Amino acid sequence: MIKMNKAKIVLHYDEIALKGNNRSYFEKALVSNLRHFFKSKNIRLEVERSWGRIFAKGDISEELFESIKFNLKRFPGISSFGLAHSMPLDMSNAEDLAKYFAALLGEKSFRVSAKRVNKSFPKSSQDFEREFGALVYKAAKEPKVSMKNFDLEFFAEILDKEILLYVKEKGLGGLPSGSSGKAVSLLSAGFDSPVASFLLQKRGVRVFPLHFHASEKTGKEPLEAVKDLSKILSEYQSGMKLAVIDVFEIQKYIAKNAPEKLRIVLIRRVFMRLSSRYAEQLGALALITGESVGQVASQTLENIIASNEAASLPVLRPLSGLNKNEIIDIARFIGTEEISSRPCEDTCSLFLPKFPETKAKMKEVLKAEENLSELTELEEKAYTAMETFNF
Repeated sequence: MIKMNKAKIVLHYDEIALKGNNRSYFEKALVSNLRHFFKSKNIRLEVERSWGRIFAKGDISEELFESIKFNLKRFPGISSFGLAHSMPLDMSNAEDLAKYFAALLGEKSFRVSAKRVNKSFPKSSQDFEREFGALVYKAAKEPKVSMKNFDLEFFAEILDKEILLYVKEKGLGGLPSGSSGKAVSLLSAGFDSPVASFLLQKRGVRVFPLHFHASEKTGKEPLEAVKDLSKILSEYQSGMKLAVIDVFEIQKYIAKNAPEKLRIVLIRRVFMRLSSRYAEQLGALALITGESVGQVASQTLENIIASNEAASLPVLRPLSGLNKNEIIDIARFIGTEEISSRPCEDTCSLFLPKFPETKAKMKEVLKAEENLSELTELEEKAYTAMETFNF
C-alpha cells in the first residue's frame, strides 16, 4: 500500500473558469472558503491556486480524506476533486500506482482519463491513458474497462514537474459563497429555509441567517435547531453570523387586535420589515425565504404578494417550484434533514387561525395594519433586543 502522507487534494471548478478577467476574484473566494472549512474542522492544510486548479496540501490520510469527502461533494464552487498521488514525469513508479488503483476496483469498471497541461511531456494524453490503463488492467483481479459506463474514473493531470493521479469525485459546481454579494435568509427550524439558504450559497451569495422566535411559548428547541442548522451552513462560508429576534409580544398583539384570518399575513409582513432593516444594516442586497408556491396558506401567490409589499429589498425564493419531497431530498443531501426533523413548535404556528386567509387583498391588509397603532413601537423594541451568534 502506498503511503498517503503529503498527498494533495486536487479541486476543480467549472463556472469560475468562465469569468474572464474576474476569474481571480472567484478563485480567491473559493480558496478563502476552503481555508475556513479546514480551520473549522481543525485540519491543518495549506490551500493554494496553481495551474488553473486549487490544491490542498499537508499530511492527508485516506481516513481524513474520507471524513471530509461528504463536505467537498457539497462545497459551492467545486465541480470535481480527488486525493492525488504524485508520479514523476519519467513514470518510474507507474506500476506501484497502477497496483494501488487496481486494488480499489473490486468488481467495478474503470477508465483512465488524462489531461496534459505540460505540453513538453513526450506522450500524448491518449498514449498515457492507454499505457497506464493497461497497467491497471494487468494488476486487477477481475478487470472491467468501460469508456462510457464506468464506475470509477482514474484521472491523470500531467503538470510541469509531476503527474497527479486520483479517483475523480463529482462536486456540486456553482460559485463560491461570498462571490455574489450578501443576503439575509429568514431561517426557521424546518426543512425549507435551510435548503433555500444553501441553494443561494451555491450561487455565490454570502448568507446571513435571521431567525424569529417566541421561545417563551415554544421553548428553546427551535432556537437550538436553528443554531445547529447555521453551523452546517457556516462550513461553506467564512464569517457567518446568526441573528435572532424575539417576536412573541408582536404575535400576541396581532392576535388580540387584528382580524383572525389575516394573522399569518400580518406577521409575515413584520418579518419582512425587520429582515429588510437588518439587511440594510449589513449592506445586504436581498432577502431569502423558503417559500414554495401553494405549499401552505401563507404561500399562495396572493399572500406572497401581500407579504412582499412590506419588504424594501428583493426577495429571493429558490424553492418556489419545488414540492416538499424534493425539498427534503435536498435537505438529506446537504445534511440538514435530521435537524429539521426534530420535534419542535414553529413560531409561525402560534396563534394560528382556524381559517387563514389564502387570497389576501392588499386594501384589507393595509387597513388592518393601520389599526395596529402599537406595532411600530413593538417592532422597534424587538429589533433593538436582537441577539447575534457567530460561527
